[in-house]
Amino acid sequence: MTSVTGKRIAVADLGTNTFSLLIAERGAEGGLRILHSDERGVFLGLGGINKGILTEEAIGRGLEVLRIFVDAAHEHGVDRISAFGTSALRNASNAPDFLRLAKSMFGVEISIIQGDREADLILEGTRLAVPFSAKPMLVMDIGGGSVEFILATDKALMWKHSFEIGTTRLLEQFVPSDPLTLNEYFRICAYLDAQLQPLFAVMERHWPAVLIGSAGAFDTLAELVCDESGEELRADQNTVRFTNSVFDALKEEIIGSTYDERSVMRAIPGYRVSTLTMALILIERVLAQGIEHLVWSRYAMKEGIAWRLLR
Repeated sequence: MTSVTGKRIAVADLGTNTFSLLIAERGAEGGLRILHSDERGVFLGLGGINKGILTEEAIGRGLEVLRIFVDAAHEHGVDRISAFGTSALRNASNAPDFLRLAKSMFGVEISIIQGDREADLILEGTRLAVPFSAKPMLVMDIGGGSVEFILATDKALMWKHSFEIGTTRLLEQFVPSDPLTLNEYFRICAYLDAQLQPLFAVMERHWPAVLIGSAGAFDTLAELVCDESGEELRADQNTVRFTNSVFDALKEEIIGSTYDERSVMRAIPGYRVSTLTMALILIERVLAQGIEHLVWSRYAMKEGIAWRLLR
């Protein structure tokens, strides 16, 4: 990863469901000072994620959001965006077309990050928000194309893996009813349990007591937890801690809801209404291995990248 001269940078995380932008500088005390952030639903993988292609409509949506990000960067005095693509872009056969258009139209050069590298950067970002302990803690980052898991302590990274079982992949593979039926729910659970056997084997050996959820769907979960408790999730708040039982109650409500019911819930942004159910089932399968406590981290991959560039 190349270094960036100057005190202010812009980082774009070009995910399968959402594109997010972070403009930051190094704070007076040496930490990460965020000046501007933006997240928009692009659904780059919609209609093509399991076929290994990007549809023309998805490419158009992605380029339009890149235009918005470039304008925002210029408004904050940043000439260049460091952009990074994940699951949809690393697996689509026509991803080079999108990369060429991004460069020719906006001068944005997109680096494709492999799953293992993505996990490293997620951990680095998460460490900026959440204090790790001497006991192993499990980090989970849910995307539309892939889900990353990292087992780590305050001293070391112990294990990491990227699974291609993101929420858009699941939606297009199972095409669930609205609302989800019990039979569909059990089919999805059985599929995920089979896919996640390597993770479960590691968890059985090391028994992480805490699940750290980084950004993405966990942002929405944190909002729902705060709403349920009557608290406000502050803009300067980087973590929320809650129990498995709190999660279970919210999961039951959301999984049993219809698309229209979720769309009017204040805490659920429009671009997560369709994918949140899959995300909650993913989280549930991990918690079912014996984890009782959850911590939300506002920081994830793009913060990890920003920290490296500024450092």
